[in-house]
Amino acid sequence: MATEVRPIERHELESFVSMLETSAGRHPTPDAVVDAAARYLLPRTLAAFVDGRIVGGTGSELIELTVPGDVVAPAAKITLTGLLPGHRHRGLASTLMRRQLEDLHADGEPMAVLTTAQSGVPGRHGFGPATKAMAIELTPVGRRPRADMNSERVRLVDRGDATTALPCVFDQHRRHQVGQVSRSDAFWRAWFTDDPLLRTGPSERFVAVADDGRGGIDGYLTYRLAYGPLREEPVHELIVEDLVAATADARRSLWGFCVEFDQASQVSAWNVPIDEPLPWMLSDHRAVRVTAVRDFLQLRLVDVPAALARRRYATADRVAIDVNDEALAANNRRFLVEGGPDEARCEPTDSQADLAASAADLASIYLGGVDVTTLVRAGRVTEYTSGAARRADVMFGWRPAPWTITDW
Repeated sequence: MATEVRPIERHELESFVSMLETSAGRHPTPDAVVDAAARYLLPRTLAAFVDGRIVGGTGSELIELTVPGDVVAPAAKITLTGLLPGHRHRGLASTLMRRQLEDLHADGEPMAVLTTAQSGVPGRHGFGPATKAMAIELTPVGRRPRADMNSERVRLVDRGDATTALPCVFDQHRRHQVGQVSRSDAFWRAWFTDDPLLRTGPSERFVAVADDGRGGIDGYLTYRLAYGPLREEPVHELIVEDLVAATADARRSLWGFCVEFDQASQVSAWNVPIDEPLPWMLSDHRAVRVTAVRDFLQLRLVDVPAALARRRYATADRVAIDVNDEALAANNRRFLVEGGPDEARCEPTDSQADLAASAADLASIYLGGVDVTTLVRAGRVTEYTSGAARRADVMFGWRPAPWTITDW
């Protein structure tokens, strides 16, 4: 069989979308093609052709990722990737990813991100888990809020007000929260469509905002409701979808709204930060039960020195790292990282290595989501210089913890 990998042309878009929808277990629709025509940039697509037929593909778009130091950096958002049944486990996914990374590196893009890694292919090509999503439930017992949660400044808004307010608040928030990514106008249009297929709960979306007392808004909450028996428990559960705040006070107020939502006996959230402060806002912190912790954003340092020079570091220090990158030869060498709170640089070096890490493990360290010492203890990072891992913990560490709320 003759195999070719290349970007698609305009007349091949419908076949490309049909393949992606079928690979995701959905029947293609005319609306899917129209939506794809608005979102996909043809030069950033890649399709695998077998005997002239599209059997697999992927794509990307350029977005912004917030990295330590309130720095907004460019990143390639890897969009839906798929292979038709009957063409999986034949190396095509690896071929697509390898070609995609090579193209991104050639174009000077320092990082790539995605949010799914079911096949294991991303991990084999240098992607590492960089943020975590924690799922929680609030039990009725001990759910009483502290007096300073100030839920009185939270109010419900209709769709018209939400379409204007939410993107602005999210943009304020994401520029200071490590791990958040930008949301394009196309993303928001699709998000406000509220496709039932993509809902995190059974009901339509409800929206509440936190007034900042100066005529503006500094936080928002979107939630859905799960219903019980009509006469006994008409509202069983409030399911938090997005809880996004530009200030700590707004976050407390929005959680206060949820905690005081007496119609629902249960409150749950599918994605909150790993260092979520909610338990410490309640009269009994045991009222919050963690139900799951999972990897969320997968990060790839496409250009290792460029990426390491983009972020800022918690303390001024320097560390030499041997990087093992089997997919991108330009990264497969030793780099000296020198940085602090105000500036950073990273260059190839011949000096003695302090640490050795794979490209995937370096990506996991990059946003501060895991300590270097933890990976040394796990046998994933090698420490050559005594104390280098502890120094790197302080240097690369960042708080609040990295967090990503946007899925795709």
